[in-house]
Formats: sequence, C-alpha cells, structure tokens
Amino acid sequence: MAEIEQQIDKDNRFLEQFGYRQELQRTLKIFSNFGVAFTYLSPVVGFYSLFGFGLQTGGPAFFWSIPIVVIGQLMVVLIFSELAAKYPLAGALYQWARRLMGRTYGWFVGWIYGWALLVTIAAVDYGGAPYIASALGIAGTQTQLILITLIMIVVQTLINMVGFTRLTVLINVGVAMEILGTLGIGVILLFFGHQPVSIVNRTMDVQGHGGYWPVFLMALLFSAFIFYGFESAADVAEEVIDPRHRVPKAMIWALGVGGFTTMFAVFAFLHATPNMLLAMNLAKTPNPVAYILTATIGITAAKIFLWIVIIAFLSCGAAVEAAATRVFFSYARDGAIPFSMFLSHVSAKYHTPVNALWLSGVVALLISLSAQFESILTSFAVVGIYLAFQLIMLAALIARIRGVKADELFNLRGWAWLINLLAMGYGVAMIMNLVRPSHPTAPWYINYEVFLATAAIILSGTVVYFTAPRMEDLHLDERRVAKR
Repeated sequence: MAEIEQQIDKDNRFLEQFGYRQELQRTLKIFSNFGVAFTYLSPVVGFYSLFGFGLQTGGPAFFWSIPIVVIGQLMVVLIFSELAAKYPLAGALYQWARRLMGRTYGWFVGWIYGWALLVTIAAVDYGGAPYIASALGIAGTQTQLILITLIMIVVQTLINMVGFTRLTVLINVGVAMEILGTLGIGVILLFFGHQPVSIVNRTMDVQGHGGYWPVFLMALLFSAFIFYGFESAADVAEEVIDPRHRVPKAMIWALGVGGFTTMFAVFAFLHATPNMLLAMNLAKTPNPVAYILTATIGITAAKIFLWIVIIAFLSCGAAVEAAATRVFFSYARDGAIPFSMFLSHVSAKYHTPVNALWLSGVVALLISLSAQFESILTSFAVVGIYLAFQLIMLAALIARIRGVKADELFNLRGWAWLINLLAMGYGVAMIMNLVRPSHPTAPWYINYEVFLATAAIILSGTVVYFTAPRMEDLHLDERRVAKR
C-alpha cells in the first residue's frame, strides 16, 4: 500500500509539471486500464455487428482483412505509446496535438475526435438495441430501438457518474463477456466443423468491378470499424496509477488481444457455417451470426449467449462515454471551450467530471434520435477517429523533424521514423477507402455522405473556435496552477 501511495504521489507531481493539479482519482491499475481500452475496442460488438457485412460483401476471404488492419494499427499504437509516456494527460489526443503543434491544431484534433466519440456512443448503443429487443421478446420497431438506445445511454451515464471504482466492475464484467463471446463460443463452434480450414481463402466467386480487389477493399471495412478504441487507455491517464508505464502496455495489449480474439472468432464461425452460400445471401439470411449459432448450438443456447453480447454492448458504450468525457473535461480545464468553468467541475464525492459527463450523455442522446441512420453515423465515427489519428501521426512526424525527443520510458529509437511513416501511409490509405464512393448508381450526396458529415463537423468547429468566448491561459479557479 505504501508503494502505491508513493507512486501516486510521484504521478501527481509529474502532472503538476504540465500545470494541472490532481483532481480525478487515481485508482486504475494495468488490468482496469486495459479493460477500458479493450471494452471500447470490443471484439464482440464489432464482430456481432459486422460479421454479416464482411461475409456477404467479400466472402470468407474477408478474414484476411483482420491482420492487415491490426498490423497497420500497431504502427499507430506504437507512436501513441511514445506520446502516452511523455504526456500522460486526460483527453490524450487533444493534449498530445496541442503540445506537439500548438493550441489551434490541438483544438481541432480534439474537436474531431470528441465528436467521433459522441457519435460512437449512439452508434454502439443503437447497434446493441436489437439484441436487447430480441432478449425481451419485443418486435424491435424503429421507435422501440431508439427508446432502448436512450435508456442504455442514461444507464451508462449514471454508472460513469459514480466513478471508476464502480465503472470498473462493469468494465471487468465486459472483459469477461468479450472473452466468452469470442474465444469461448469459438472453441465450442470448433466442434461443429462444416467447412475446411482453407475456407478463409475462398471468395465464393464474389466479384466487383474489375475483379475481387474492389470487393475486398469494401470488406476491409469490417476490420477498420473494429480496431480502434485502444487510445481510450490514454484518455483516462490521469486516473491510472503509474500511467507512463501502464498506458502504453494497456493500448498494445488491447489491440493485440482484440486482434487475436477476433481472428479466432471469425475463423470459428466460418468453419462452423453449415451452408456458406445461404449465409452469404442477404435476402435469406439477414443475420448470419444468428443463423450459425442456431444451426450449431441450438435456439436455447443461442438465446442465453445473447446476454453476453448485450453486456458487451453496455460496457463498450460506457467505456466510449468515459473517454469522451475526459476529452471535454480536458478542453474545459484549459479554458478552450465555452462554459469552461462549469464543464471543468469535478465532483468532490465521486471524483468524476460530472458536468462534462452529462454534456457527453445529453449530446449522445440527441444524436441517438437520428440513430436510424446508423450506417452514416458509424461511418462518420470511424472516419473521424482515423482522421484524428492521422493528424497525431503528422504532428509526431513534424515534432521529430524539429528535434522533439521521446521519453525514455517508451522510445522507438531507430525505428521511430519508419514506424511513423508506415502509420501515416496506412492511415491515409484507410481514410481514402472509407470515404471513396461505393454506390455508383446512387445520388452524389449518398456517395459522399461521410465526407460531407466530416466537413460539416470541421466547419462547425471553425465557427466555434473563432466566435465562441474562451478563457485559454487564464486561471479558471483556485484549482489551477501556472502553466509550464
């Protein structure tokens, strides 16, 4: 206990070098920090939401999108790890960009990232609503799904409000459900092999314009939509004990374990599919996951398993909201947004930024009212995240050119330049794949809806940044200390 107290005191003194006093409660150890990142990344949420899309778009060979994206994101997470060790601050991406490139650059990175997180909350909860409707035995009409989504957000906000001590209970349960929902069910499905191991190499003659490659690029979005969220371990850095050591480990482990469990689950489900052509037929099989589970483990077991998926969705949404709240709290603490004094308030009872939390919850609730446009919301959320990531990669590269050194606690040394460039190349290519027109016969605004939504967020940010009153570099209250 004495060692922990000494470490917390050391962490608090390090935080003061950046001009902040410790206000949030440092309680997270390595597993809980990993849990935040892992439940946000959520292999279960991604897999059960997108398996049908991947299979019906690219055939079983969409399996190979997983290692491609995981390796690409590994380059990103290694750069993030350097920054997390050097700047262990709440609202990570905003703070990193601000300190690498200045306040304006950091403000816009945080704006894009923050909105992507808010949209993600609504998209995750709306994606989980049909599972809850099914478990409750209700029809799952549009109105019912939106109502369930709203209830999920309120519950997640209340859990977040009472602090990480209680939130980690849901997070730890969520980690267990993630493992059961991927490795657990995967092991069971291995006993119901209907397809050969080589099924992962088959396209089932799926073709696009010019061959299989365009189809595979579309199916690649299955993995692009899953393998992010690891950065949330850094968003809550000021609540982690010894964050400079633990946050990089938590991010890397979240990506690695998430990649492995997803690959295993995808293989197991493909291997256990009784009729691959039927599973790939959207008209006859709108939910291949339900079809495979019912055909193998039976209806009763499939319904029991449904609750594992529901808990995973709940914990995922709660983790995303925790990350979003820390971003807006970090903004407000710097006086960088309107109502900064109000939004930077930390509850003396719960040690959480409750006002920033309720802002996140209310905005997510409002976004949920348009949740029937889930595909647009999800696409924007992913593009916003990837864009924020690449702005950090660019800032890190420019900082290296200027001679800024990484912290010795996590230093890529001679590999840093190559990894930084590879991360940028991967991210730019993925963004181009995310925003490229994919419906040749649709109106232009449908093909460019994600691009237009992203442009609207950036434009609105420009208006807010240059017109709204801010209090940057002022002492907001007695809790603030001089900036370095």
